[in-house]
Amino acid sequence: MEPISLTSITLASIVASFPAANEPVSQSVISTHISPAIAGQWEIELPETNKPQAVADSIKGVQDKSATLSTQTTSANAKFCRELYNFGEDNKMWAVSGAEWTYGKYLVTHPEQGLPIIAIKTIYDNNEMDCSGNQVDQSGEAIVAYLDHKDNHMQWCADPDGHECFMKFQRVLP
Repeated sequence: MEPISLTSITLASIVASFPAANEPVSQSVISTHISPAIAGQWEIELPETNKPQAVADSIKGVQDKSATLSTQTTSANAKFCRELYNFGEDNKMWAVSGAEWTYGKYLVTHPEQGLPIIAIKTIYDNNEMDCSGNQVDQSGEAIVAYLDHKDNHMQWCADPDGHECFMKFQRVLP
């Protein structure tokens, strides 16, 4: 998955609300919740970089061996790659992109003005090649974005009004 960096004054307060492993949960200074509206599977199509054939073959081999990855159809001749994100109702999130998979936690908060904010903290990254040809260990990193969600579409945006959106997701329907 592509590394994403957003500067936000709310990052520290949102990430601070994640309890550490085996730490008792205390009252948060901000109101957060798990959003049942985004629970489920989402996919995003990203432009594919010019990766070597060996990387494409490696990704295809992983996809052929795993039913979980069977919804991704990246090939050496594709012009895009698909990443699959799963948001659980238990505030857990996992994502698959090529041979890479990550696991983390997410929260949604609603500021007084603007779109809701989603914060995702990556707990584990297997540090394999993603479908864009990147290999970055994102363990311990956090992503914060404004969340524009309507029906089966979701966008992550850099501004509270939803004018500068950088990722567009489509819900994966059964």
